[in-house]
Amino acid sequence: MRVTRDLKSEKAVRLLIKLLGLNYINPEKVRVVRSNSKSMAYARLWGLSKVLQVGLDIKPFYVIELIDRNFSKLDCSEKVRIVVHELMHIPKTFSGHVRPHNEVFKKELRRYLRVLRKLKNDSELQRICKLLS
Repeated sequence: MRVTRDLKSEKAVRLLIKLLGLNYINPEKVRVVRSNSKSMAYARLWGLSKVLQVGLDIKPFYVIELIDRNFSKLDCSEKVRIVVHELMHIPKTFSGHVRPHNEVFKKELRRYLRVLRKLKNDSELQRICKLLS
């Protein structure tokens, strides 16, 4: 499987974190990669487990994997929605753990997506779209 780091998408993620006020996320500890995985998913979030953090003597880290063959076909608003969805999997403790889909997760995701809909024509959101393309 081919995996490459995507610096433009990392910049988009940093802008989204700031735009949505997700202050508990350390943007320097979030990376984005694109892969040619055969998965049906558009994207996945990978957290660094406590065992690896201790064993490697590093702090929590997250990687958003964009499944290029699926993600690249989406329009701008869907790409942003997918990335926000992955960011919502990062817990407020920023522990390396990945939050599951539950009612609290879904409620918070809906709230952040409403915020984005209000910013539909915002220049910052348009910049994020360009970076994710």
